[in-house]
Amino acid sequence: MDDNTFHGRELDASRPSAARIYHYLLTGEAPFGVDRLEGDRLIEITPGADVIAHANRAFLTRAVTYMARHGIGQFLDIGSGFPAAGNTHEIARTIVAAARTVYVDNDLDAVERSHDLLAGQQVLDTTAIISEDLRRPHHILDHPTTTSLLDFTAPIGVLLVAVWHFVPDTDHPRRIMAALRDRLPPGSYIAISHAATELDHHLPGAATGFATAYNERVADSITFRDRAAVTALFDGFSLVEPGVTWLPDWHPDHLSDPADPCHYAGHAGIAILGHPRPRRR
Repeated sequence: MDDNTFHGRELDASRPSAARIYHYLLTGEAPFGVDRLEGDRLIEITPGADVIAHANRAFLTRAVTYMARHGIGQFLDIGSGFPAAGNTHEIARTIVAAARTVYVDNDLDAVERSHDLLAGQQVLDTTAIISEDLRRPHHILDHPTTTSLLDFTAPIGVLLVAVWHFVPDTDHPRRIMAALRDRLPPGSYIAISHAATELDHHLPGAATGFATAYNERVADSITFRDRAAVTALFDGFSLVEPGVTWLPDWHPDHLSDPADPCHYAGHAGIAILGHPRPRRR
């Protein structure tokens, strides 16, 4: 693959991308000037957008930790974005030393930076990044890197953190989720976080304004969904306690302030393919 193309699409540094904006909101580092400008504009429209990014990252940490503590030793992180502190493979290996991880992203810069990080850490024998898109689930699952690193006869932890809202209804997200589900072995887990339309109830116009502004300028359009629509993505899985919650409320490691509108910016949940296991005390 040419370093500047993905399925015939060239890296466009003149237009902000979802992965680059998220990285800026999370770390303060902007890969390109357009990403910083757009990130700052979005923070003006939706105060706390950077706080929401950190809440998503914290959920990722809790999700990987939960899965690893429940016996998962291999992970498929779809829409992994740019590497930052506390990457999936790093979290998993604090619990399962031999954990294997395949990252997936369609942002060329994110893929390149992730590969450089993994090469520098000398973990490419057990951890890799592939350039693919969630909307092509079979290409992800059948990719030679995926099939060489992940054992599809054993449970897999699939991470879909802050990625489904970049798949519009016209691309049939539930159909894509079913295609993933049908290829996973029993005992596999999925973790989902998703931008919530309900934010508008707590900060009027925040979700609507964010989506409108975002979709005007960013290459990857965003679709906010309500809890029922997010819960439907778990069809065929058994939700683990406490089900689909507000983003900070899923097995929190610290209390979030319910008076803060950002508390209601996203939905989150984890489910298992098969019967749920009892929650550990």
